Parts: sequence; structure tokens; C-alpha cells
Amino acid sequence: MGRLRAALASVPDRFWFVPALFIAAAILLAQVLVGADRAQLPMPGILEEFVFDTGVDGARALLTAVASFLGVAGTAFSITISVISTASTTYGPRLVRNFMGDRNNQVVLGVLVATFVYTLLVLRTIRSETADGASFVPHLAVNVAILLGILDVFLFVWFIHHIADSIQVETLVRGAREDFVRAVGSNWLDPSDDGVASASPPREGGDVVTLGRGGYLTSIDARDLADDLADAGATVRLLKRVGDQVTTDEPLAVVWPAGSGAQVESTVRDHVHVGPSRTPSQDVRFAEQQVVELAVRALSPGTNDPYTAVNAVEEVAVGILEEVGRPQGGNALLDGAGTVRLHLRPVTTEEIVDMPFSHLRPYALGSRIVLEALADLAARIETAAIAPATARRAREHVGTLVGEAAGVLAPADLTLLEDYVAASRRRSISPPPARP
Repeated sequence: MGRLRAALASVPDRFWFVPALFIAAAILLAQVLVGADRAQLPMPGILEEFVFDTGVDGARALLTAVASFLGVAGTAFSITISVISTASTTYGPRLVRNFMGDRNNQVVLGVLVATFVYTLLVLRTIRSETADGASFVPHLAVNVAILLGILDVFLFVWFIHHIADSIQVETLVRGAREDFVRAVGSNWLDPSDDGVASASPPREGGDVVTLGRGGYLTSIDARDLADDLADAGATVRLLKRVGDQVTTDEPLAVVWPAGSGAQVESTVRDHVHVGPSRTPSQDVRFAEQQVVELAVRALSPGTNDPYTAVNAVEEVAVGILEEVGRPQGGNALLDGAGTVRLHLRPVTTEEIVDMPFSHLRPYALGSRIVLEALADLAARIETAAIAPATARRAREHVGTLVGEAAGVLAPADLTLLEDYVAASRRRSISPPPARP
């Protein structure tokens, strides 16, 4: 049941869903307006002033002109995909995913395709006068088609502007940062909430459960799974976490009490979802990696854009500071009686703090301004961190960066870097000035 709910919930996120809704609306609108024209229903006077009559040939020509705009739009979409595919070699495949997942792009395509379908349906109802009957022109439907054609032109111009803005590196970094912040929020279990605790799972016994299918774990219905486990009287420890790759027969979880694995296996499988690739919705590691990847690509030999890397470091700081500024989250879900039912494996604060430093270090050693941005990030972590160990960890990363940069940077740049690190550290331990 959980798998079915997840499949249905994912339908609105598919690229074709919004265009399909617009097409369905266009079919309904065409039938309603043509029916109104056939019935010759009276219209309000103010509306009748704006509806103009046209002949059979004129109506056909107008509808054909409106329908032909889809060809122009199709060419534009093709060129856009080509540009995005080329740009993705520099900034990563995130560009293509953004285009497919952007609701604005789906709406534009939906309106253009729906206009085409609408004009075809109206066009087929136009009849010339013959010996068998009088001519018929659905004037109201034709006027609506003209309005849709005008709307298409405005949407098309806006679409070009939107695409030009969406491939800007600032837009890409900002979108990746928003995904990261959302993932950080979903990864943290508030230890003060009822039904959340920090607990160590049993180390012995239990039955091993497999997933029965392969792919990347994209999401886990943790609370629903814990509720179902409470009904079954079982406790589960997940061996995998969102973002991990799992094969068909690879161990996924351990179930207690021993002997209940066969009974609970279908329940676990029902609430653990896989896909062909990782997604940033619950995968905090992948969401953070997308921001860091932009910095890494900016420092690659073919690009050499340190300012984009600095921008990415500044953006990833938003999610990291949110993580380090709150207490350690829980790792287990309880039932109403306080019994642990589900042991999770949330991403730790240490992993989140480590990623930008450890992933960028091999590429940033020759760029002083990027090293300064990382030093500034470490200073901000030291200031915001609740746990002293987290602050100490950030300080150690900076020491590693400076030590390894000593063999790469020019002496003058190394001196400037050391001075900047010292100044950043002084700012991190100084109390903020009092507000007047």
C-alpha cells in the first residue's frame, strides 16, 4: 500500500502531468464553447461587443495560424534542450533535471500544446455551406482561440527570459542550496518530540530482511513504518539510509524478535522506496553534494572559475549552519508505549560539516580566494556550533587546508591566507557587538 501511495504521490511531479491537465482542459473547453455556439446561447452585451463574426474561410485561416505557433514553440524547446545539454557539461546534469522539474516550463508547454489541441477540435467543427445544410462557424470558440494565441506569444517571450535566467550559475547554486536546506530539515529528528529518541539498536540476534529489488533508496516512510511495526509487535534497524544503493538480495534491515522477519519483510519493503538515481528530497548527502559539485566543477582545469566556487561555498554554509546550530537529533522512533520500533541512520553533523572541506581540498589548494572562503565557512561554523567537537572539527579542517596549501601557493599568497585565517578565527571567538 505504501508503494502505491508513493507512486500516486509522484505523479504530479512527472514532466507530462501538467501538460496532460491542460490538454484535458482544452478538450473540455472546446466542447463547451462549440456547444454554446451551436445552441446560440445569448451572451451579455459587454461580451457580445468584443466577439466579432467571421466567415468560414477566415475562421479556418485564424485557427490554422494559431495552431501553427506550436511549430515555433517546438523549435524553441528543441534549441533550449540543446543549450541546456551543452551547459550541463560545465555545471553538471542538474541543469537538465531542473528543466524537467521546473513547474513553469511545464505550464508553458502545457498551454502551448493545449492551444494546439483546442484549435484542432474547433477547426473540425467548421462547415461550409452545402446543399445538405447551412454553414457553421463557432464564433465564440474562434475568438477564444485568438485570445489563446495572444497568450501563447506572451508566454513564449517570458519562457525565453526564464530559460536565460535559469542557466545562470547564481540560479543553479541558489536552487541547489534550497534543496540542501530542505534535506537538512527532513534529516533531523527533534529529540524533544514525542515518539523520538536516541537509542542504540541490539547487536545480536534478529532476522535479516532484503528489499527484493535494486536501485537507490530515494525515500523512507519512517513514521508510517514505525506505526505498522508497532501493530506487528516488531522492531527494525535499517542498515541502509536514503541515498545508498541496494541490490535485490543485499541486507536492508534487521528485525527483532527473531523469527518475525518473514512477517515484517513485506511491511518494510512497502515503506522503503527506490529509484534509478538519487534525489535530493530526503537525501541530505546528495543535496549537499550538488552544491559542492558546482564548486568542484568551477575549479576544474577546463573551467577555472574560482568566484563561482566561492559562491557555492557561501551557499552551502546556509544548510551547514542550520545543522550545527541545533542539538543532536534522535535516531529512533517509538510507539505510544515508549518502545523503540524503528532504528534509523540519519546523516551525522560531522558528515555534513566534512563534505565541503574534504571534497574541495584537492581542487582548491591552488586558489587562495577559495581557501579563504573555506576558512570563513569554518569560522562561521565555530561561531554557530552548539557542540564544541563540531567547532574543533571545522578548525582542524582549516589547519589541514593551510598545511597542504603551503606546498602549492606562492609565499606571498600563503602569507595572505594565514593572515586571513587568523582574522577569521578572531571574529569567530569574539562576542558580537551590542546593539544600540
